[in-house]
Amino acid sequence: MKVSRAILMVSALLLILSPAALASELRIAQVADIASMDPQKVNDVYSANVIRQVYSNLVQVDENMQIIPDLAESWENPDNLSWVFHLRRGVAFHNGEPVTAADVKFTFDRLKDPSTAAPGATHLKEVKSVEVIDDHTVMLVTARPYAPMLMSLSRYETAILNRKAVEEAGADYGSKVAVGCGPYRFTSWSRGDKVVLERYDEYFGGPAKIDRLVYRGIPEDATRLIELESGGIDLIPANFPYAEFVNFQGNKGFKTYTCPAMATNYLGLDVAVKPLDNKLARQAINYAVDKQAIVDAVYFGLGMPARGPLSPVIWGFDPNRGDAYPYNPEKARELLAEAGLADGFDMTIFCDARTERTSTAELIQAYLADIGVRASIELMEWSALLSETAKGIGGGFLLGWTGTGDADGGLVPIIHSANIGSSNRFRYSNKNLDDLLDRGGAELDQDARLKIYAEAQELIVDECPLLFLAVQEITAASSKSVEGFRPYPNFIPPLHGVSLSE
Repeated sequence: MKVSRAILMVSALLLILSPAALASELRIAQVADIASMDPQKVNDVYSANVIRQVYSNLVQVDENMQIIPDLAESWENPDNLSWVFHLRRGVAFHNGEPVTAADVKFTFDRLKDPSTAAPGATHLKEVKSVEVIDDHTVMLVTARPYAPMLMSLSRYETAILNRKAVEEAGADYGSKVAVGCGPYRFTSWSRGDKVVLERYDEYFGGPAKIDRLVYRGIPEDATRLIELESGGIDLIPANFPYAEFVNFQGNKGFKTYTCPAMATNYLGLDVAVKPLDNKLARQAINYAVDKQAIVDAVYFGLGMPARGPLSPVIWGFDPNRGDAYPYNPEKARELLAEAGLADGFDMTIFCDARTERTSTAELIQAYLADIGVRASIELMEWSALLSETAKGIGGGFLLGWTGTGDADGGLVPIIHSANIGSSNRFRYSNKNLDDLLDRGGAELDQDARLKIYAEAQELIVDECPLLFLAVQEITAASSKSVEGFRPYPNFIPPLHGVSLSE
């Protein structure tokens, strides 16, 4: 009897210590820490990546940027102004509260409320009312026909909130409390260190394959790489250092991934300050920079020069567009002279400390010096860069924009005058462009929409409140134990189906 009991005790101990009994943990490195876990308080991809795992939307996109059901299992349009969504039944938030149409109405009303000051409010700009039909049916009524509605509803800013959780948490919502109905539940956020998520076993799509996700913000490219090589992290889902990526592709100890990006990288120009308010000066900056050389030097050929404000993988991109501004320093000098700036001018380029961004800034600085423009470089922490550029930073700034898979989401947030003070960081205003973008969003005929957006892209390239730089390839890498990961063109991959092999 004693022997049998001892055997049972040893067997139990071995079971407890076995890999199968230990909680699986996927450690993920991003360029920056999150800004908030409240989807309505952020407009950056690093926050979006964590939010994507915790919350659900009415609809989502797959890896090909096609619309798929999420909380809404079906939908229809009774007329050109109405969108009726039918919610899945039996879905619960992480706090046990049922997901109802009332939560959808609360979410969208809060997003549109000016007191929320939500950067993502632009995605519901055409929604006039949100009506609860019953517990599992909600209707959105727009002020006019709005073609890109489904793409807008796939955005992380429109993720569905639980009213009770938001109201009970008050000012702590997004920092200490975040309640969604996605595959992982929010556990903790240590600012500047990590965000911890735990698997939510009641997720309507079935339990995730990993018990815990840990997101870390690691700004330095070299540090992220060392952490992956040393086993400190398991996955870099994007922004893998281009300089190391080719070498890493031949390393059998790791997996690498690429896909075309929806994002366009640019040097934004604050047109509210002189001389950047002068179109000729902005055009000179565009002609002065060799974009292909930057793609080769910074992205190691994993990308292409931008042909305008949209990536070719976004619906509405004009395939007939040629190079936006071919490298022509002589033309740049002529434009400066025509603008009365023959002696050049001083400006500052603001960027975060990522190698890709600082290398780009230094190359731009050298190209501008060749035409007499004296550019200094100022590094900023990521969240400060976003905050200051939203208010108006008074110079140039290196950023990228992903938007949605539709030209409306790729253009309206960053360049429509209604978004000056938030996501229109150029502080650019043009009534003709606003009218084109408004028409493009309201036009239900897809061929007519394409023509409108082609005209809008031509106008933006001519006015150039930004230096069109590059459309990059997304580069990612993981340990060999990571299974099922796929990068997404919008930089926001779901991790529900990812697992870890022994």
